[in-house]
Amino acid sequence: MLEHFYESPRHLQHLRREPLAKHMDEFAGRLHRLGFTRSSGQRILCLTGRFNDFARSVRVESAEQIDESLIKQFIEEELPSHGIFKDAPVIMHHLREHLCDQGVLRRAICTRPDDPFDDILHNYDEHLSNACGLVPTSCSQYLHYARQFLSWIQKHHGSKPLERVNGADILEFVTELAGLHPSVSWRNNLCSLTRVFLRYLKSTGVISSDLDRAIPRLSQWRLSSIPRHLPWEQVCQLIESVDTSRPVGLRDKAVLLLIATLGLRGQEVRSLQLGDIDWRLAAIRLRKTKTRRERVLPLPGAVGSAIADYLLHGRPHLSFPHVFLRHRAPLGPITSTRGIGNIVCKHLVLAGIQAPTHGAHLLRHSLATRMVNQAVPIKQIADIFGHLSIDTTAIYTKVDTTNLKAVALPFPGGKP
Repeated sequence: MLEHFYESPRHLQHLRREPLAKHMDEFAGRLHRLGFTRSSGQRILCLTGRFNDFARSVRVESAEQIDESLIKQFIEEELPSHGIFKDAPVIMHHLREHLCDQGVLRRAICTRPDDPFDDILHNYDEHLSNACGLVPTSCSQYLHYARQFLSWIQKHHGSKPLERVNGADILEFVTELAGLHPSVSWRNNLCSLTRVFLRYLKSTGVISSDLDRAIPRLSQWRLSSIPRHLPWEQVCQLIESVDTSRPVGLRDKAVLLLIATLGLRGQEVRSLQLGDIDWRLAAIRLRKTKTRRERVLPLPGAVGSAIADYLLHGRPHLSFPHVFLRHRAPLGPITSTRGIGNIVCKHLVLAGIQAPTHGAHLLRHSLATRMVNQAVPIKQIADIFGHLSIDTTAIYTKVDTTNLKAVALPFPGGKP
């Protein structure tokens, strides 16, 4: 498969030398399947060839002798003299992944050496996932605030065991950190998620007191904020502005229609699989939802046509089960949590639409607002959007301009 990237017999002979001789063609095939262009593939293979030469110079005779320390030594000691490979760690990541898949390297486990919080946070992560049913992105947020609390305790009371922390310490921690951030939502997260962590520590016997009660409750009026949304005319303008002459445009239009028509979350769009669409019944099944409650939604004709158009004429020919894939190398599922939001943001900019926020939830809020203005029952909206309680959906009633106009009073002293 090296011939796809190189024609010169000299280059081919050089790359097929030991210790990576039997892996180079398979590695080149992997790069080709992942959609790397000829020039990008040559760059990756060129650096791989340099690493192969380096391994041979330190008496590595077979691929089985390669380990993480050798790769690290190559990047830190050998490459500084070659300034053209400033992105060497990224490039070497592709080789590392290939060797791991081939069983040559063992996958490194991301751990923090001598971290006294590892056991606590690992158990807390399992509790959040298994007992509370939180998705990985939510678990990550909870763990962030938990680690922030533990780091603060260690910094201020290094010699003081965690089980001896008192209410004064908790209040000092919240007061100090809340003063550093003007964002009300950040302060609320600080208080509520630290409170959840302290309750967990109490339930597992790490602390003996109900220290969560020491965290003050910040004043916040229920339904005090208004969902940021676009007028429906601008939503339609956004979708119509997508250039579908290229495969990536076919994908993006289908993504925008799914969110704007069915109110899907970004995570639900990313995890949607080919088997989740029932073309005969015109239905779409959402399995991986935020609330972990599977739900089935009708598939409107326009959305179904856009998805079918993408699958037939735009989607890369790869064996992944996901409906939507990346269109830049390495090809594959959209793994970034911001991937779908970036699609929305990109087309807002291209369409010249001034939006109050840029992300997938903007279109979700816009759909909910439109449904409220069309007098759709609040329970029906909650079911479509996957809300566990209609209280979550109730915030959209504040933008019900149709009914608000009916109860508006004339301005005092104004004309009747």
